[in-house]
Amino acid sequence: MPIDLAIDFGTSKTVLLSGNKILLEQPSVATVDSETWEPVHFGDTARNMIGRLPEHLETVFPIQRGMIADYDLAEQMLTDYMTKSLGKHLIKPRVIIAMPSGANSIQRRSLENAAEIAGGRKVQVVDSAVAAALGMGIDFSRPGGKMIVDIGAGVTDIAMLSAGGIVQCDSAPIGSMDFDEAIVKYVRKEFNIFIGNLTAEDIKKQIGSVVPRKEEVTIKAKGRNLFSGLPELFEITSTDVYSAMNDTAVALFQAINSVVERTPPDIVADVISDRIYLTGGGALTNGMCDMIAQNLNADVYVRNDAEYSVVKGAQAALKQPELLKNIDYQLKNIQDLIVEP
Repeated sequence: MPIDLAIDFGTSKTVLLSGNKILLEQPSVATVDSETWEPVHFGDTARNMIGRLPEHLETVFPIQRGMIADYDLAEQMLTDYMTKSLGKHLIKPRVIIAMPSGANSIQRRSLENAAEIAGGRKVQVVDSAVAAALGMGIDFSRPGGKMIVDIGAGVTDIAMLSAGGIVQCDSAPIGSMDFDEAIVKYVRKEFNIFIGNLTAEDIKKQIGSVVPRKEEVTIKAKGRNLFSGLPELFEITSTDVYSAMNDTAVALFQAINSVVERTPPDIVADVISDRIYLTGGGALTNGMCDMIAQNLNADVYVRNDAEYSVVKGAQAALKQPELLKNIDYQLKNIQDLIVEP
C-alpha cells in the first residue's frame, strides 16, 4: 500500500508524520568520528552526549537555520530516520518536506535530493509558513489577509497570506535556540559561570519569559566557575533570564514588524481585524503571545500543539493538493527547480 510521508526537517528537531500518526520525533543532531566524519549516533542519543564527548567524537548539527549545512550527514540522518519509521517497503513513500520561505531553489533541491536518496519518491517541498497555515486549519484561499509567524529553533518564518498565495514573507535567522545562547552569555558575564546550551534551555523553559513576570521566580542551576574551573551551584531569577532574553526578543519582533511594514495596508487591516497566528516550538515561550500582541496591537492565537502545525499542514497539502490549487502557489518538485545552464 502506498505511503505518504510528511517531514519537518528542522534545525533542532525532525518530525515524520504519516496519516495522523507521528512516526518519529528526534533531535536533528549527530555524533561523528572527528577523524573520519562517519556518523556514530543520531537523535536522542547524540543530543544526550552534547558536552560529554571524548576527544575522538564530535557533535554536529546537519541543519542550521533551517538549511542543510552538511549535506552528507543530513542525507544519512534522514535515511536513518525514514528507515526507523517505515522499515523497508517495496513501494517508496511519497514525501513532502517543509522548508523556510526564504530558501532558494538550490537549497530546496539539496533537501529534495537528500530525501530521494534517503528513500522517498515524488519528493515535493512546501513553504513552512504555508504548511503551518494548513496545519492550523486556516483558509487563505480567498482575498483577506492572514498572518503566520512560525518560530522555529533557528529561523522564524513570517508570512502574509491571501487569495491562496504569499503576499509578503521573510525568513529571519532568529529562533528559540538564540534565547538559549543569550542565557549562556548572560550567566558567563554576570556570574562568571559557564553553562551548556542544554542547561540554558532548561532554565528558559522553567523561568524564562520575553515579558516581565508578575512574580519573580528563582531556581538553582549548575555550571563551571570560569576562574577556579570547579563545578558551582548558582541561583538565577526570572528577572535575570528576562534581561538575558530581551535583546533577542526585540530582534525577533523587529523581523516581524519589518514584514508588516512591507505589506499592503489593506492586508494589514485584515490581519488586525482577524488575528495573528503564532506557531512553532518558539511560540510556546512564556510571554511570546503577549509581546507580539502588545507591540502590534492585535489579537494573537497559538495552539497547544504549535510544534506540529508545520508537519500536519505538509501532510494535508500532500493528501489534498487542491488546498493549494490557486495559481499563485503550487507545490514545487525537483523538475520545477532545475536551474538552466
